[in-house]
Amino acid sequence: MLKAIRGLSQDTLIYGIGNFTTRLIPFLLIPFLTRILTPAEFAVQALFYMAIAFLMELVRLGLDIALLRYYVPEKNLEKQKAIFSSIFWASFIITGAISTALWFGAEFWTTLIVEHDGPYPHWMFYTLRLCAGIIWFDNMLAFPMTVMRCENRPRRFMLTRLIGVMTHASLTFILLFKFGRGIPGMFEANLIASGLTLLLCLPTILSRIRFAFDKEIFISCLMFGLPNVPNVLFVQVIDLSSRKFIEVLRSASESGLFAAGAKLGTFMAIVAMGFRLAWQPFFMRIKDQPDAREVFGRVLTYLMAIVMWLYLGLTAFMMPLAKWEIPYFKKSLIQADFWPGLEIFPIVSLAHVFNAMFAVFIVGIYLKNKMKVLPLITGIAAIVNFFGNLWLVPTYGMWASAWLTVVSYFIMAVLLYLYVQRIYTVPYEWGRILHISIVSAAVFFAGWFGRQHGTEIPGYILSVIFPVFLLLTGLANKSELARIGIGIKRDN
Repeated sequence: MLKAIRGLSQDTLIYGIGNFTTRLIPFLLIPFLTRILTPAEFAVQALFYMAIAFLMELVRLGLDIALLRYYVPEKNLEKQKAIFSSIFWASFIITGAISTALWFGAEFWTTLIVEHDGPYPHWMFYTLRLCAGIIWFDNMLAFPMTVMRCENRPRRFMLTRLIGVMTHASLTFILLFKFGRGIPGMFEANLIASGLTLLLCLPTILSRIRFAFDKEIFISCLMFGLPNVPNVLFVQVIDLSSRKFIEVLRSASESGLFAAGAKLGTFMAIVAMGFRLAWQPFFMRIKDQPDAREVFGRVLTYLMAIVMWLYLGLTAFMMPLAKWEIPYFKKSLIQADFWPGLEIFPIVSLAHVFNAMFAVFIVGIYLKNKMKVLPLITGIAAIVNFFGNLWLVPTYGMWASAWLTVVSYFIMAVLLYLYVQRIYTVPYEWGRILHISIVSAAVFFAGWFGRQHGTEIPGYILSVIFPVFLLLTGLANKSELARIGIGIKRDN
């Protein structure tokens, strides 16, 4: 068990650090973006990116997870190539058709994405055409990147992503600040970076592609992956539709504030994604081992301890850091106009704690081939989110959207757990997870109490030493304590 979890931990660490780095680089641009863009303009670019995220999942047809599901267990190299080729060529044609429709219908689609008074400026149509190109490049990227995960090559995966993100961030800075390209410049940088990343993936593509299409393989992959399309779209509704609700029911400026706060909240999503990237191929590899279910149960315990430690650290340090005045420049890291949006950061971050739990529970869905259930679960959460926003946003604004995100992810995690335990029972350690939750709540509210009395110090200290509290309150069992002791002895 420990050897398997250690391998998962190493891969998760690589993916996690890589994800953190790739998200940190764009984050470093936020202080500059908040000085160039108004909250209303910030909302516009967020809506275009929302459209990209939505359409990306729609045109992918769930074939990326189908590739993972069938590629990992397959031991025959030629069969692996047949699986990859069939999926790749089908996506090449489908994504090309969708991107072409977006390109030539840019005027129509732009009016659906962005609410605008008066005639639409031409740069918005141009930006939509850039989005069409980004969708094609990024969708074709998904398959060689998935192969890297399937073949347990996290370093190559993250290096490829890192080069793409650094290119994107560098070009964004140059195009916005040197050439004054505004919002279109952000998407021009994205398009170039996506194209470069696809070029970096060519060795992976060319070594596995063949000019053939297996209809039976494609249909099997499509039947597995297709239910993931409404599933992911429902999750997109939960994650992204709030911006549109706030824009329409409140104001574009408040939507921009929410987008900025939610963008900071994605730091917890980085953790969940880093784990998910390592977790899915991992459980497919060890699913037939005798102790697989015990491993899956223990993984949730360790994940929750790490996730809560990071959550407490982020909520203690993020807002003071964002408001920190840079020496000599006499300006805060985040423009003061956006500070009200920072208040929702801890709430949106909490939603991604339940997102991480959801990722663990999904193992039974894959192993028992029950993908058709996922859209039902995420659909219920999306309905709650949709009508909750419709009802509460006019009165409570972005605060309602933030808390509804938490409620939605909580519903997803609970419903998935209840269903999966009926088809694939895993012995999760709920007593220890409750222990972690209680200690986490105590540390969080101690830090909050300190902030209410004008000092951030308790929050800083308590969040850093959170693991010590877990050990002192008896979370670790005897075997785990013995291993810690052995590790210390060896170090000495």
